[in-house]
Amino acid sequence: MPIYDFACHDHGIFSDWASYETSRDGLPCPDCGKISAVLPSIPQVSRLSSALRRAETRADATSAAPKVMKRRHLPSCGCNLCKKAAPPTSRRWMLGQC
Repeated sequence: MPIYDFACHDHGIFSDWASYETSRDGLPCPDCGKISAVLPSIPQVSRLSSALRRAETRADATSAAPKVMKRRHLPSCGCNLCKKAAPPTSRRWMLGQC
């Protein structure tokens, strides 16, 4: 069963599960119990192709939380991550421990 929106004159809009036949007759308001009429709704039909829909979804997802990318270093970068000191030659027994 789908969810329909109903409008109570006293308490405003509320939503509830109902069959099509029941929704056409109206449902009682959860606050006052008066029968409330169903509101017309527009079906959600997409006119975009699947590729454009995926691109739009991807753009919406990345606009709020951008994807973190790893930085690639050049051989002559010079940053502390790229500066790896060679093991000291006086401790040859520690070469496997680096």
